[in-house]
Amino acid sequence: MTRIQRLRLMRTTSALQFESAFLPTQVRHALVLAASTFLALALAPLGLVLFDLRDHDGQRIVELVLLAVTAIIVAAQAILQRDSAAHPTRRAIGITSAIAVLGMLSVLHAPVMRAAALEAGLLLALALFAVGIGLAAAHLGIERMLAIPVAASLLFVFAVAVRYAAALSAQTPLLREHLLPAYSNYRFFNHVQAVTIPLILAAATVGTIRMGLRRWAMFALVLEFCLLHFTGGRATMAALGIAAIAVAAVFRREALRWVVRLGLAAALGAALYLLLFNAIPLLLGLPRDFFATDVVERSGTGVGSQREYLWSLAWQYIRESPLLGIGPMHYAHRVNAEAAHPHNVYLQLAAEWGVPFAVLVIALAAVGWMRLLRAASASVGAGDRAIGVSLVAAGVAIAVDGMFSGNFVMPMSQLWIAFAIGLSIAYVRSAAPALPAAGALAQPAARWGPVALCALSQIAIWQGVWPEILDVNAHVDRVRAEIVHNVVDNPRIWSHGWFE
Repeated sequence: MTRIQRLRLMRTTSALQFESAFLPTQVRHALVLAASTFLALALAPLGLVLFDLRDHDGQRIVELVLLAVTAIIVAAQAILQRDSAAHPTRRAIGITSAIAVLGMLSVLHAPVMRAAALEAGLLLALALFAVGIGLAAAHLGIERMLAIPVAASLLFVFAVAVRYAAALSAQTPLLREHLLPAYSNYRFFNHVQAVTIPLILAAATVGTIRMGLRRWAMFALVLEFCLLHFTGGRATMAALGIAAIAVAAVFRREALRWVVRLGLAAALGAALYLLLFNAIPLLLGLPRDFFATDVVERSGTGVGSQREYLWSLAWQYIRESPLLGIGPMHYAHRVNAEAAHPHNVYLQLAAEWGVPFAVLVIALAAVGWMRLLRAASASVGAGDRAIGVSLVAAGVAIAVDGMFSGNFVMPMSQLWIAFAIGLSIAYVRSAAPALPAAGALAQPAARWGPVALCALSQIAIWQGVWPEILDVNAHVDRVRAEIVHNVVDNPRIWSHGWFE
């Protein structure tokens, strides 16, 4: 053995010893992303009260920072090739390529390309965040990742409890807009609940999760339903109800425990709501902000004239430009008196990106959901099946809520949706691990493709928010003064999301 060979052997041995003394690189990356996700979804929103920012704008900045961290981690994983993150088939590559081409054409066709590129970059970054969560869950375990929504829920409820106690002490009305911190509109909190409630229920049901976490999860679930009854989120209630019916119809006896626990939590949450927000205010002589009959009365009027007006505008834009749409984010470029998005993700995709793009995206989502459904149906262990049922239910709830709300627009619900998709990716991979399929990406493309996508997403995002992000309040005030004079905020990228 030559001297050079001996030196190389010594270096290799030293490197292996160094790496074995610490966690593997991919596990460290997973821990960093999981910790960053916890900070962004659980702690950062509650800390926004310390800053002079509107809640929506603060959440958006938190989202952009988390997506930037994710881009770095996903790119590093790809360069190091420490993980076989994905092996797409020719069919998946073809559909994704068609979506990418149509998306680029829509961006180029848009009147304000800067805003269109920002929207495209944001959606791409969210997709990469879902991939990153999938990688993290694959290394850390889905059960451990489920602790994030449980902890986020408990921290949020604690903040609500502090405000509740302060309101009772000061003898002030228990108003929904005052009790729920971190959200400009309590409806945005309902969007998050449509995702987190099924995930928390998974943590409360899976037998392999430690008993302590399962009990905390059930406690959080009851409190979530208490707040859902208090806020009266009809779309969220409908989404969860339809999700329960769907999993009961598909999984039958296997879903019985899941459905029973959901119903029990909803009933206990209703009882707690009646105690905290009806009985106690009555005893103290405080006015009540919400009655259970309000949901029934509002539902009797249909989806609402404002929502119907926004939908009619979306249909008008679809007829105007059916192939490429009026431009990504450009619903917020056409000023109206109500909102900067149509409160329907399907109409939004078709109106802004074009009908072909919307059809392909919906088809891709449906195919992914069916793969998740098959994986959950084929699972053997009770714990794996409970997680699968919860993820399937979350997918249904997200899809139903998207028909009536802006859950794909608001920053926190965007992140939670991507989080659930990431867990679903990890679940499908763990249920059916496979070798690279014929036609999978070649090694250079598998390495540098994700790096290019990460860089592209960040360039598109930051060119669209700079320099407004340096002083968002001034930007929002200027938009209100010069573009749209609506007194109420109309959120899109920022809290008053219109652009010229």
